[in-house]
Amino acid sequence: MAGFVLLAVAKRPFGGWLSDRIGPVRVPTGSPVTVVAGAVAPAFTLASAPVGTIAFLAMAAALGAGSGATFAPVALRTPSLTGVVGAAGGLGGFLPPLVMGSLFGLFESYAMGLVLLAIVSAGALAFTLTAVRASSADGEGKSRASRQREPRTAGRTA
Repeated sequence: MAGFVLLAVAKRPFGGWLSDRIGPVRVPTGSPVTVVAGAVAPAFTLASAPVGTIAFLAMAAALGAGSGATFAPVALRTPSLTGVVGAAGGLGGFLPPLVMGSLFGLFESYAMGLVLLAIVSAGALAFTLTAVRASSADGEGKSRASRQREPRTAGRTA
């Protein structure tokens, strides 16, 4: 558990940096894809030693990077909401272990919790691919770094 949290926290700044480099939609799109794959793999395997370890570490890295990258599109559209997004992220880190523990108590298996995590991540992916991508398509969704690299053509004659 401590390794999962440490890896997720370490990848959070990387997610923000990567979002500035490749765009504010790509990282939040890749994160839930990794989480869906990482949650489904150990949910349906009997031996979780090699598969589960790799899947959980991949999910930790993806969740951390996705968390850091989430601030980029929010800050570009509505900078005043970054505090709310941070609070929601805190709740997102607190609630899943409680749900997983409750489901384990009911079913004596983590499979149902992992499937639920995959479903929620798939929903986040759908939201990112529709609403977030659409709001970023008008050009305001570009990161500051990518806008600085674009050539400025206004005012120039051919």
